[in-house]
Amino acid sequence: MAVTETQINTYITNIRTAVAEYGGLIARKQKLGESDIWCDKVKLMLVSGYLDCLYDYFLQYPDDADPDETNFFTTDEITDVMQHLNNICGTFYILTDLEA
Repeated sequence: MAVTETQINTYITNIRTAVAEYGGLIARKQKLGESDIWCDKVKLMLVSGYLDCLYDYFLQYPDDADPDETNFFTTDEITDVMQHLNNICGTFYILTDLEA
């Protein structure tokens, strides 16, 4: 069974929230005067790019389009992107059954 539009929207909302919370943590560290946050800032830029990849993969194309023909990512690659996001943000959100 393929993922539904509702599942995709819920996933994107959860991931956006996780990325925003991660950004908030970095901002809090900076306000408190921590000087060693360069790596955290790079990770925030990385998750922002991952989020853009997820938007392009899930939300840019019509429902009847074949994801493997309209995307630069395969389902395995986008699953890796989801896992990297989880690893950085400390979350456990992932969509399964991406095959149509």
